[in-house]
Amino acid sequence: MGKIRKIYTTYRGEFAKIVWPGRPELIRKTITVVIISAMFGIYISIADGILAILFTNFISLVS
Repeated sequence: MGKIRKIYTTYRGEFAKIVWPGRPELIRKTITVVIISAMFGIYISIADGILAILFTNFISLVS
C-alpha cells in the first residue's frame, strides 16, 4: 500500500507542475493546427491527383 501511495503522490506532484494554456492561446493554436492540416490535405490531394494522371498515362503508353 505504501508503494501505491508514493506513486500517487509523485503523479500528483507532476500534475501540479503542468501549465495549462489559457483560452486565447488554446484557440490560436487550435486554429493553427486546423489550417496546417487543411494545407497538408490539399497538398496530398493535389499530389495524388497528379500521380494518378501520370500513372494512368504511363500505363496506357506501355500497353
